[in-house]
Amino acid sequence: MDKNKNVLPLLMVGTGIILFSVGDAIFKVLTSLGIYWWDFLVFGVPFEILTIFIIALVSKNFDRKQVYQELMPKRFTFPIIRGLISIVAIASLFISLKELPLSLTTMLIQTTPIWMGVISLFSYSEKPSYLTIISIFLGMLGIIIIVNPTIDFNGVGKYLIFPIIVAVINALMNLIITKRPNDAKPMSYAIVLFILNGFAGLIIWIYFGYNFPTIYELILISISGFIGAIAFLFVSYGYSIARGHFARTGVMGYIQLPSAIILGILFFNENPPLTAYLGSVLIILAGLMVLNSKSN
Repeated sequence: MDKNKNVLPLLMVGTGIILFSVGDAIFKVLTSLGIYWWDFLVFGVPFEILTIFIIALVSKNFDRKQVYQELMPKRFTFPIIRGLISIVAIASLFISLKELPLSLTTMLIQTTPIWMGVISLFSYSEKPSYLTIISIFLGMLGIIIIVNPTIDFNGVGKYLIFPIIVAVINALMNLIITKRPNDAKPMSYAIVLFILNGFAGLIIWIYFGYNFPTIYELILISISGFIGAIAFLFVSYGYSIARGHFARTGVMGYIQLPSAIILGILFFNENPPLTAYLGSVLIILAGLMVLNSKSN
């Protein structure tokens, strides 16, 4: 029974990460169509809120009181900061996907578990096992092999900072989720976050001049919003029940890389070298290792 409880967070986060990869692919298509990140906040976030709200009502995992409390003036400062940080991550992701290949963007975002492991050592009581630490470094080695120091970054070097920003923010947001009270519900948390993102996006959208998407673009935006909401819930719930296993659960983020490589080949004519596949094998191995690791 205890073993199942330990595996569940890993499965939840892993599924959410794969869904995020699909969402990233749709984001890349949207950027090629001229859709900006503030357009997504205005037209995509409402679909995210609607999706989560419906699921919350059906599952009865929605705390209306918690939402009201988060939006009250006395507690509003922290949600605003959290919302602004989230917007920076969304903007950085859109810029990355527009200027960089999907696989390269994902490679750099894969430093998220590394940041999570480092943060957990300094801000969490968790003591990762040796197997967990080895799996983190094994995953990082896979990323180094894929990136390949000889790769030509001419013309895109100035954009490499953006996926790294996403990685750092992802790690911080995941830490915030695990720091919430035990009775805090991920769906209530998500609704508050998306409401703030939507309002901020509306202001920015108006400032840059009312760009209305076409029907086709709106369909893609709505699909990405739906997938993003489901992925967010999987990851949020996974981390919320992973208390004491923060670094272990974070390693599951490596699954996003092979997913992105497959999507890049199928839909964006990306042709990763053989070393990319070797690195992906190491990353998958790191994820499998963590399934059998035990934190002290």
